[in-house]
Amino acid sequence: MEHILNMKNREELSLSGIEHIYSFNNTKIELKTVSGDIVIEGENLDMGKLSIDDGMINVKGSINSIAYSKVSKKDEEGFFKKLFK
Repeated sequence: MEHILNMKNREELSLSGIEHIYSFNNTKIELKTVSGDIVIEGENLDMGKLSIDDGMINVKGSINSIAYSKVSKKDEEGFFKKLFK
């Protein structure tokens, strides 16, 4: 699954590659994607379309910031170490 982010006029946001929603309210959305964790901050945020099975969400509102967390090498090494154990 790939992660795609498409934003229109800082008011409409479509995301794919979503694995988990940690939290959601009208000012902050915290998600886990196939590319790492992401935090979306803004005002009057509303999740219009949500399909966790397909890994897609649509968000409307005033989007102020989108930030990804850094994927650590330790997390990647842990995955491969478990895989080939």
